[in-house]
Amino acid sequence: MTEPQPRKKYIVPRPRNVYNFFVALFVAFGSLSYGYASSISAAFIGIPEWYTYMGLIQGSSYSNSIIGVINCIYSIGGVFGCIFNMWSAEYFGRKRSIQIGCLIAMGGAALMTGSVNIPMFVVSRLIMGFAIGALVTLVPLYQSEVSPAESRGLMVGLHGVLIGLSYSLTGFVSYACSFSTNVTFQWRFPLAVQIIWPGILFSGMFFLPYSPRWLLSQGREEEAWNTTRRLHANQNDPEDTYAKSEFRQMKEQISYEREHDAVGFRAQARLAFSRRSFRKRLALGFLVQAGNQFTGALVVNNYQTTFYNGLGITGRLPLLLVGCFNFITVPGNLMNGLLVDHIGRRKFVITGCFSLCIILSVEAALTAQFAETGSTNKVGLGFGVAFIFLFPVFYSICLDATMYLIPAEIFPMIIRSFGISWSIMGQWIATTILLGAAPTAFENIGHNFWIVLILCGAVYGGLVYCFLPETKGKTLEEISIIFGDPVGLTDIDDPAVGEAKTQDKTECVELASFGKSSEPWSNRTSCCKHTQGKHF
Repeated sequence: MTEPQPRKKYIVPRPRNVYNFFVALFVAFGSLSYGYASSISAAFIGIPEWYTYMGLIQGSSYSNSIIGVINCIYSIGGVFGCIFNMWSAEYFGRKRSIQIGCLIAMGGAALMTGSVNIPMFVVSRLIMGFAIGALVTLVPLYQSEVSPAESRGLMVGLHGVLIGLSYSLTGFVSYACSFSTNVTFQWRFPLAVQIIWPGILFSGMFFLPYSPRWLLSQGREEEAWNTTRRLHANQNDPEDTYAKSEFRQMKEQISYEREHDAVGFRAQARLAFSRRSFRKRLALGFLVQAGNQFTGALVVNNYQTTFYNGLGITGRLPLLLVGCFNFITVPGNLMNGLLVDHIGRRKFVITGCFSLCIILSVEAALTAQFAETGSTNKVGLGFGVAFIFLFPVFYSICLDATMYLIPAEIFPMIIRSFGISWSIMGQWIATTILLGAAPTAFENIGHNFWIVLILCGAVYGGLVYCFLPETKGKTLEEISIIFGDPVGLTDIDDPAVGEAKTQDKTECVELASFGKSSEPWSNRTSCCKHTQGKHF
């Protein structure tokens, strides 16, 4: 048999087939749900009619506290959504858990749209946060498990692209509604739009496949193989060598889990904290999610209408600027998805942190010099707006999609759903702190709050430089080798290479039981000849 030629390498990764790309793209409607629900507060806090209806005085200390509570309670709901997902993703699977999250999101959005007072609004935000906390965890988890290694960055990057698109929709929809003569329609309709995205995703998930890795964990091997073959089919690989190699890896990993009683939420939680290499992954995943928020991303996004008011921009224009501000993140996230598999995760994150620290430093200086002094200098105030708009440029290119890609790929199947949920819980904890404190902080310490965020961003970048390994181009199972964990390996770097090469590889599966061996991970041999000794 003639040995097939290795596939051509591309700077911009090509999906293996249209079906695989469509699956990853459609499930990103969950990303639309997250982005729209998370940024809707940036819109309604800029609508005077909302304050009037709710009996609040825009700009008062009490109103600022209420806004902080509304944003904070949403993030608290997200924390509980992540915790729920640790169990749900294993018990019901990724597909059904996404549908459960969609149903809860639609209920929360309906309650929010019909709110008649602040307590009702706060409860609806808590419910919505719970649902979105589950969805924002499940979408990158599902995408990573159906994507081939060489284009995983592009596939999971779709998550960030649609988040950016939904962020911008909140501003544009709210701006359009501000022209209505019906004052309650001006803010109720933008809230009602939240129902659309989870509704579409709920219906469409009936036609999408289950995660093949989850199917294997449930003993549904034939269905898992058929799904894997369809997801990774390619005209240049008529014998499905890539799909076979990927499937072998997954089978070995699932067998390993069963042998070591690592099936289910409780078993995953126990194992996740029982080993140093697993704890390191948990710490890195939590760091990436929380660190991204401490750069000030959601603070800038959710309170930008307040910043515009402070810079002398009032009326409907701040709502339009919210849409424009967030639309910038769409091409930025797309650029990230196209290039992150070539440039790498670490370089993007470190570059992003450095850039945002510079931008916020200039913004802090401009705020102190012009906004806080009541200056009418249009040039200085204009530069203040310009640097606010520079923030999403660098954040979307370097950090937005990357923060979901890293946790989605650093965890082995043995603790993946728990690990990703744990990591994204870090985002919600960070936003609970920041969004709850921001209104009061800006009122009391002004531009000095920017300095706090600058320091946090610098620390985050330094930690990433010191501790985060590069994972581009590796399968989810091969990434375990970087951390020194045992895994059954199959070399699929060149997926078009025939079975003859596959049979010549050295494969091994570390059978030492968790908790029984006193030998440290770094001293164990748990990899094939292509990766032996490459431990993190």
